[in-house]
Amino acid sequence: MEFRVLGPVEAVGVSETLPLGGPKPRTLLAALLLDMNTAVTADRLCEVLWAGSPPASAHANVRSYAAGLRRVLNAASAGDRLSHGRQGYRLRARPDELDLRLFDDLAARGRAAMAQGDHRSAAERLRAALALWRGAAFDGVPHHSALHVEASRLEESRISVFEDHAVARIALGEYEELVPELRAQTAAHPLRERLWGLLITAQYHCGRAGDALHSYARARRTLRDELGLDPGTELRRLHQAVLARDLSPVKGPPPRSNPVRRLDPPAPDPARPAPDPAHPAPDPAHPGARPRSAGAWPICQLPTLIADFVGREKLLTRAATLLAPSNARRPPTVVPVVILTGLPGVGKTAAATHLAHRLRGTFPDGQLYVQLDSARGPRRTSAAVLADLLLSIGVPGSAIPAAESQRAALFRSKLADRRVLVVLDDVMDTSQVQYLLPGGGGCAVLITSRARLAAIPGAHLLDVEPLDDTDGRTLLDRIAGTRRFATEPEATEHLLVGCAGLPLALRVAGARLAGSPHRPVRWLAERLADEQRRLGELRAGDLAMRACVATAYHGLAPDAARVFRALGLIPTGEFPSWIPAVIMSGVAGDEEPDDSVDDILDALIHANLIRAHHVDPEGRPRYRIHDLLRAYAAERAAEEESPARRREIVGRVLDGWLHRVPAARERLLRTGADAATAWLEYERPSLAATVEYAARSGHGEQASELVAALDDICHQCSWLDDWERMARAVLERASAEGDRRRIAMAQGSLARAGVGRGRAHEAMRWFVSAIAQLDELGERRQAAYLRVHSSFAIADRGMTEDAYTDASAAVAVLSELGDLRGTVLALRSLGSVLFQQRREAEAARVLERALEAAERLRQPLALADALQALAVTEIMLGRYPAAARHLDRALIHYRGVRHRPGEAYAHYTIGRLRLAQAPERADEAFGPLTQAAEMFAELGERRGEALTTFMRGRAYAALGDRERARGSFGAALAGFRALRMPDWETRTRHELGAFGG
Repeated sequence: MEFRVLGPVEAVGVSETLPLGGPKPRTLLAALLLDMNTAVTADRLCEVLWAGSPPASAHANVRSYAAGLRRVLNAASAGDRLSHGRQGYRLRARPDELDLRLFDDLAARGRAAMAQGDHRSAAERLRAALALWRGAAFDGVPHHSALHVEASRLEESRISVFEDHAVARIALGEYEELVPELRAQTAAHPLRERLWGLLITAQYHCGRAGDALHSYARARRTLRDELGLDPGTELRRLHQAVLARDLSPVKGPPPRSNPVRRLDPPAPDPARPAPDPAHPAPDPAHPGARPRSAGAWPICQLPTLIADFVGREKLLTRAATLLAPSNARRPPTVVPVVILTGLPGVGKTAAATHLAHRLRGTFPDGQLYVQLDSARGPRRTSAAVLADLLLSIGVPGSAIPAAESQRAALFRSKLADRRVLVVLDDVMDTSQVQYLLPGGGGCAVLITSRARLAAIPGAHLLDVEPLDDTDGRTLLDRIAGTRRFATEPEATEHLLVGCAGLPLALRVAGARLAGSPHRPVRWLAERLADEQRRLGELRAGDLAMRACVATAYHGLAPDAARVFRALGLIPTGEFPSWIPAVIMSGVAGDEEPDDSVDDILDALIHANLIRAHHVDPEGRPRYRIHDLLRAYAAERAAEEESPARRREIVGRVLDGWLHRVPAARERLLRTGADAATAWLEYERPSLAATVEYAARSGHGEQASELVAALDDICHQCSWLDDWERMARAVLERASAEGDRRRIAMAQGSLARAGVGRGRAHEAMRWFVSAIAQLDELGERRQAAYLRVHSSFAIADRGMTEDAYTDASAAVAVLSELGDLRGTVLALRSLGSVLFQQRREAEAARVLERALEAAERLRQPLALADALQALAVTEIMLGRYPAAARHLDRALIHYRGVRHRPGEAYAHYTIGRLRLAQAPERADEAFGPLTQAAEMFAELGERRGEALTTFMRGRAYAALGDRERARGSFGAALAGFRALRMPDWETRTRHELGAFGG
């Protein structure tokens, strides 16, 4: 087997690429491959798969993805490739099975050959290493930090190996063939001097000295334009050699890194004599700087440090590194600018203040601070701000020029030879900043802004994120006392959820509790749980969350404000890009958002009111609005939009879902497309929340239609929890409105979900009620479908006559209506009933009709179900080869549509076939039966678990292992009793009787 990560993540069996599934299973495989033969914990895998923000079902999803990988990998190779133990998941592979390890090995061997002067062997090995690459490393999977670091390392290694390969080929005289490849690489990596040197060398030895000089000129221009640097020593040496027509062939690899020379003058000699203390010398880090003088300097205008500041260490360290005047990545004449941006109330000013105090030693001449927030008064002009700054650094008022540009020039000149940090707090837009930037390389600028100021040249934009629960709890402890929260851990968790990591909200909550020592934490947590009053509760004295968000909101253009308000009417914080488009246009089609919608989304991102969150499996962007901002948006919608308009907005969004979900269902049923499955899985939380919200908010008709569209999807994808929740919400709304058709439809959904849960007795009550109402309403098609599902549920539970009646009636109605899909389903149900009644020959004839109809229908799942049902009958008739052929086809189709329940039953039936075909080789049945048992356990499919346990008992009995047989039959009997399957109870008791049980 081969594992490939140098390009799209793949696993290749003997003759074919294995079906790994969508991005999540591939990401899981990539993570396991990075630590192959080592246990990787589930927590670590969750972190990789969801970038530190796993959903509540993360561990269950990891188990599901791992089980799918295990099934595919184990089926394609001998042994247990992927195992799960107490320490985590372990993927077993040899180093020569992973292209990454092969690449490293070939590169090392090639370089060793080069070091020994064997350039031909070196070229062959390095060429083989490069040939392993099929694209970017880990292509097609989301890059968590661990994958990102490894991908970056590998890309750097690939380029380095290419360079070494080029050296070997130059030594072999392959100049002409190498030039086009080197030109392509210098175009892709224009800052790598070694590539330029190799290109110049190859061109020169082709007799193209002019091209070599032209390449040097391009390299020098690129390095100067991009980095402000001259070419390094080695590149300059090559240039001189070309000019002198004296460039000898390369004999071995040149140095991996070349020194560079800055364009500015060198620093003064540190060995110079000690200066006279009476005459201070210039700062050696800043050549030409004047000695510091007395007067206004040093100056510190920073706000007082916040005593209870918590967290932010990584952010502060990163910002401090970028602001340091000695940063080697930046020419010393460039003024570093860092912008801290983030949500309203996220603590940008507090972080900037803390950082500025930390940097006082780095900027000993002073720290200037300017508050630019126009929300606190009339917007100040840059000229007025400059006047204040000049006065604060000792410029007399009479010496301050009138013109804004002249004030800016004077400000720059006063700071030119000093080391000063300028803090500009609450900047609204770039125009406020352009005249306030110092000109000396010893200074730096730290900006905070609600907006994402991307237009300031050379600025580094750093996001200030909400606090995690640990830091949030620490902040609450410091404000209101540790003991207070330690005694109410559950209420504290709810309080943290209500504040959603925003320091301003946490400060307000802490202050309110500190001011009300007689109140329990639960009191405030319960108030914050109500989204409609949450922002009103987050107010204490001058601290108010609502006012903070309002500042950003009131700065929006009308269309952006309209979309922002509408987002408050959506039940989830994450949303796809089509929702704002639907809100603006009212059209529910598949068209992409137009430029005007994109501009609105960009404006909301710029204002930090939403964030670009992810890209969905179809390559479309998704966005996220913070919970407290969504609460504010809902408030503004209630205040500024009429009830009719609010209802229209929600209706448009529901129409959008109703346009997309049926289309995805058809793709899923007809082709089993991975893209459809991945999109549906991605949207599952939003769909469930949307249905529940729609039902609660009076959109019962659309909510009911959406559940009906989702029924087959929930069945195929095993969304049992969500299915039940959505159906109950729709049933409650339909009952309140007295809509009998919608009541019956919801009851039918609950019945099908109950069957999937193994709760057949409860499901039957729903089936009976739903079918009766649909019959009275004349809804023949829907009643027939429910009769089919009911027949399946009761056939093996001792109610075969009722099941036969339901299935026969359904076949008649659906055939008459020309419903081919329904006819296939009904025929399969009728065949299964006949099989339960021991009428195998009749069952086979009916199921052959079902198979013929399924072939015409061309839906993989319907075809797989018909094949498997027919295979079971063929086994009972002793037609084993035919059964095996049907099962092989069924398994392919189940895997194609990723229908895990069907796949599990196929494995069960394969085990049953092997046991019936060769009882003396009963041990061969355990492989598929074990696979089935594992899948049923993961799915919570209790009926399948009981049937598999029964069949394992028969296999043990055939092998003469009485103890294990008795144990398996006993466990199966308990399962059949719980599921109320009397026929199977009888069979199991009969088997136990043979062992005296």
